[in-house]
Amino acid sequence: MSTSDTNISGSKEDHIRNTTFIVIDFEWNQPISWIKTSIDPKILPGEIIEIGAVKVSFNEGEWILSKPFHRLIRPVCYTVLNKSVARVINKVSSDLKCGDRFDKAYKEFMSWCGSDFVICGWGNSDLGILKSNLRLHGQNSDIGHPFLDIQSLFSRLAEDSSRQRSVEYAVDFFGITKRQVFHEAHQDAHYTAQILRQLLLLTPSKTDEVHVEETESTLEIVKKFIYDPDLNVKISYNTDLFYTWEKCFSYSQKQELACPACGESLIEELPWFRIKKSAFSVWRCEKHQFIRGRMRMKKNPVGKIYATVDIQLIIPSEIRKVQEKHMEYLEFGAEGKPKEIIEVSLEPEQK
Repeated sequence: MSTSDTNISGSKEDHIRNTTFIVIDFEWNQPISWIKTSIDPKILPGEIIEIGAVKVSFNEGEWILSKPFHRLIRPVCYTVLNKSVARVINKVSSDLKCGDRFDKAYKEFMSWCGSDFVICGWGNSDLGILKSNLRLHGQNSDIGHPFLDIQSLFSRLAEDSSRQRSVEYAVDFFGITKRQVFHEAHQDAHYTAQILRQLLLLTPSKTDEVHVEETESTLEIVKKFIYDPDLNVKISYNTDLFYTWEKCFSYSQKQELACPACGESLIEELPWFRIKKSAFSVWRCEKHQFIRGRMRMKKNPVGKIYATVDIQLIIPSEIRKVQEKHMEYLEFGAEGKPKEIIEVSLEPEQK
């Protein structure tokens, strides 16, 4: 089933309430520099050794959590447990000998998920690891379902900030009882699912960085944070020539933009602003969610000014980078934050 088959349209709140969220957590082993393997660590940065997942669904007026799905996996490349990983997950190398083959465990996981769902995780690092493990085992690396980054959603709904928090921080924030230890896949998935349930019940706070309508509900905001993890689209072009960067920016920021994936008109979330020789903006497509605009000032051989413009689909967590730039712009204007001047003493050292 492709991501486009999962309809994220119609009544936003009704759609979210009819959605099954699959909250995942993977534990993975990492390569050891002095042990040679048959695969480049850049291609396989981590080999999954444990899958945990919990379903979150709306039933009879409340959000319900399922019993966790849990599988241990026997690695085929990184068979000796990295010490840094061992300290975190409290396992030893001999534990890696107990487990199912990845292809068997993943097939059982997908069967448990069902056919129509949104995958969720704390951050998006699990997605990259999953894709590399699927390729390792000769499978299609497309996730095939929409994804929700709960970490970014927590930052937006709970704290209205761009800070990246840990699962344990969010557990403490909501006063969730710590009955299990952290860093076991199914238990971390259960904690993260409880965080998601709390977020779905929150009243959103107003943000000044990415503008939100006063009437927008939590579930409408959640919809904005669901995106296609298999879609990575960017369009680039050069502007006309101008005598100054200011004129180039002033003209170019007024141009109508379209979604690089579907060509539809975009909704402005954060208008264009410029800092030094760059400019930034955030937009949203009703179908493909968040899009970042970026201009870079260039000069041709005869001294005329133009800009290279990139319009790119981004994941919600990448919005914080634009937010930080916007905060700099609000404080320092188009000149940006001044560079620190380091004073150097020319006086000889006293002996």
